[in-house]
Amino acid sequence: MPRQFITLPPLYYRDHFIEMIGFIRSVYGAMLDAEERAFITRFEALDEWAQCLYIRMSNRKKAVFSPRDLAYQEIGDLWGGLDQLRAQGFIREIEVRDYRACLDDRPKPDLIDLAKGHQLEIKTGWAKPRLVAFLHEHLPYDRFSAGFLRSDHFVPEHKETLGFLLYLYFGKLSDNMTSFALRDLGVVSVKARDSYQARFESLEEARAGYFYTRHLRALKGGTDFRALAETVDAWPLPQAEPAITLRDTLLHQIGQMYERHKDNAAALAIYARSGAFESHERSVRLLYNLGAAEEVRARLEVMLLSPAHDEEYIFASDFYARKFGQQRIGVFTNLLRSAETIEVDELYRGDAEFAAMQAYARQGWTAYHTENGLWPVLFGLVFWEELFGPAAGFASAFDHRPQSLKDKTFHSRFAAEIGDKLAAVRAGAGLEMVRETIRQRQDEPNGLFYWFDGLEALVAAFLTAAPTDAVADLLQKMAEDFYALRDGFPDLVLMRAGQVRFVEIKGEGDQVRRHQLARLNLLRSLGFEADICRVTYRTDPDQIYVVVDVETTGGRPPNDRVTEIGAVKIQHGEIIGEWSSLINPEKRIPHFITQLTGISNDMVRDAPKFAEIADAFAAFMEGAIFVAHNAGFDHGFISSEFRRLERRFRHPRLCTVASMRKYYPGYTSYGLANLCREFNIELINHHRALADARAAAALLNLVNAKRLKNAPQMGEKSAKISQ
Repeated sequence: MPRQFITLPPLYYRDHFIEMIGFIRSVYGAMLDAEERAFITRFEALDEWAQCLYIRMSNRKKAVFSPRDLAYQEIGDLWGGLDQLRAQGFIREIEVRDYRACLDDRPKPDLIDLAKGHQLEIKTGWAKPRLVAFLHEHLPYDRFSAGFLRSDHFVPEHKETLGFLLYLYFGKLSDNMTSFALRDLGVVSVKARDSYQARFESLEEARAGYFYTRHLRALKGGTDFRALAETVDAWPLPQAEPAITLRDTLLHQIGQMYERHKDNAAALAIYARSGAFESHERSVRLLYNLGAAEEVRARLEVMLLSPAHDEEYIFASDFYARKFGQQRIGVFTNLLRSAETIEVDELYRGDAEFAAMQAYARQGWTAYHTENGLWPVLFGLVFWEELFGPAAGFASAFDHRPQSLKDKTFHSRFAAEIGDKLAAVRAGAGLEMVRETIRQRQDEPNGLFYWFDGLEALVAAFLTAAPTDAVADLLQKMAEDFYALRDGFPDLVLMRAGQVRFVEIKGEGDQVRRHQLARLNLLRSLGFEADICRVTYRTDPDQIYVVVDVETTGGRPPNDRVTEIGAVKIQHGEIIGEWSSLINPEKRIPHFITQLTGISNDMVRDAPKFAEIADAFAAFMEGAIFVAHNAGFDHGFISSEFRRLERRFRHPRLCTVASMRKYYPGYTSYGLANLCREFNIELINHHRALADARAAAALLNLVNAKRLKNAPQMGEKSAKISQ
């Protein structure tokens, strides 16, 4: 089916602006102040061209404009529109207060020329923000304006008011209305609803959120944090949880900046105003470094007596034990040292989770790499109607999660419904409820999780084996504070004969993060088995390898396809299995490829398609390391074929080309045929898959003879896993 291109109407941006204003008026009308109402009324009184000009300016990052910047083809009356904007106070002449914005608008080469023209000593390698700050401080405005500004320059007004209206609509800072255009082009998905709820309970709450969000962005952009800190007593008082969190975050970041500038007293004063746990932690660490041990002890004891959450308790107990309990190592190090250990072949290095999954599979566990994916799926499927139904309460069509999750009112707003559903989960009816949701909502986009193949099987296996009270208790906690539990969950969930285990996997050099430990403690407290597993790397003499060779229609997947696969399974240097098949590539094989491989179109006409042999090949590869001569080529083609089936092909790789270069250097060519000649390896019927795989298997044995010789090897028990 040919792709359809969507063309937006010439004045699409005006339509979007009017749509946004209409939405604000309907949802927030009673909440708006005189300033916002006056802006909307005056804008609506402008003629079409004046409106278009103002919106065009608002959608651009420029702060200073001239008429030539606004010569848009679709605007019929540029000069009349500008005259109207000037008369109605939507644009004004440039003033001294716009000096910094004028500098920001200029490209860096212009700023360099400006500095040199006024004999100011600068370095051309300075970043633009530093150059702007230098000119703003050392070059008077009148000297700048005389050379760079013309009389027709102007700046748009009411950007703060417009920014606030966009904040009401999107719930975040937005410099333009691009999201509307992306929606109309089909790039961004939205879901229109019959009604919407305001994001904020009051105008004061909205203004506080806007204030803190703007200053967080400004702080990131290099604003003067000291000047901002000096006005802290005049900051708006946050009234709801989201604004309180923003305020605490802003205070914490200012405190960090004071620390970086070695002003510890100012940092402590700012941290003291923040309710963020991170600020409490920094205060404790800073005070301890300053020698205030007794004050630190007192603070830690308060945290231990009444912790705000699990992470605060973990930090306080760990710090107290190490600093005042004469313990040399903390809870994180101790936990990692006491964790079970799995030893795997070094070729799994860099993919500890997959290595652990393979090791657990050998013990009879079914392992799923779920990490933070399982619980949002369960939460969404159990509470779908409350989260996405007519009563959910979305703040705009662009929002993908209901407002009640963000402001932590979900559990109170739907208390009865949540109670009934959790009771059903406790009674063992959770799986039936979830399956009904899947039946009705399969593949429907939502803001909590992505649908994937195997989702229902995973959920069914988990709900069948997991303790129902524990599942219900965790879902209850998510209902109370969803965002607090959105990450940190263990990497794997294991299931076997009615057992469920959660396991956090740590490779060599990995650390246990505090939020990960908090989730482990939470899972344990609810009745789940939850542990940490360390993965260490050795050479494994018992490792199974599958040496693979593919023949193809050409050299570039996915346009080219596989015509033949040959695979040889090796353990202890011996062939323990072989697998091969011609494959119908579903396209013609070029003549020159037939000349090279001997595989013709007639030979593959009745051969199975890849989809028909995928399961058999995957089963042959199970638990093995993928080996090939130029492994990137063969692995790339097979991965491409599996992607066509929306499946993942995942195995650690060993390339006999690279490995032979490493262990047997000095040969002029490392092609398969040349190496076979050099090492007296039989190669019959070259460029047929199974023949080449057998030859590459002989090279693998040469490689392993040296790779396994001096490297640390796994002990008698290749995996120490609790049964």
